[in-house]
Amino acid sequence: MKMSKILAAAAAGAMAVSMMAAMPASAEGTYHAYLGIQSASFTFRNAWYEPSYGQGVAADDGTNYFDHLTGWDGPTATNNGGTFTDAEITGDGTYSVSLTGDFNFGSDETLNLLFVSTDIPLDSGVTISDVKVKIDGSTKYTFDEAYLSPDATEYLEPMAINIWNDDLGKADGLFGYTMPTSSVEVEFTVSGMAAAAPAEETTEAAPAEDATEAPAADTTETTAPATGNASAAAIAAVMAVAGAAAVISKKRR
Repeated sequence: MKMSKILAAAAAGAMAVSMMAAMPASAEGTYHAYLGIQSASFTFRNAWYEPSYGQGVAADDGTNYFDHLTGWDGPTATNNGGTFTDAEITGDGTYSVSLTGDFNFGSDETLNLLFVSTDIPLDSGVTISDVKVKIDGSTKYTFDEAYLSPDATEYLEPMAINIWNDDLGKADGLFGYTMPTSSVEVEFTVSGMAAAAPAEETTEAAPAEDATEAPAADTTETTAPATGNASAAAIAAVMAVAGAAAVISKKRR
């Protein structure tokens, strides 16, 4: 086998390791869902990707707006309490997201928005159905098929209340309710996760030109540490192949 073929194989192996490490968690078949809500006076939890108050966005004092219900004291954001429970979606099934605990919507009597924010791409093949709105433990409405926000251009975002949306009845809404005092929950069913997961790739090893020229490759499976190190793994792969190449070159001299 020529040295150029060996080096090409090493480069391909390193590239494969790097691509695998860079693959986002969602591409491996795990997605996430979060409750989104907004009251009449704009006490809220925004979509996870919203740049000003979304997931991971913190105020100068370190306050993370996404971790609790956020209100306003004039122009200043306030912590209005509550505990949000999110969902990790690992396969087809029924999931729920919720707001519970000691939260405060003040004197508001209506909601502007109630929705589920997900990181499931619109073109993933995943569908969401049987969306149930529960307030203080009582089911108020069920959408047999999820109504997806027309304003969400990248991810599936089932909506239950939107006072600016004609299809959801605007301010009148599609169902009656009183403002929650102990819990808000949206339950939903996910289908099509198998279509969203990438197909497993199988690679057949090319037959060796001379099986006696080099020792057989070590087929022991190794697992990277939890933190991962794509560069180290790629370098190790290149070094292993380069070492085999050196053995072959030495035997042919």
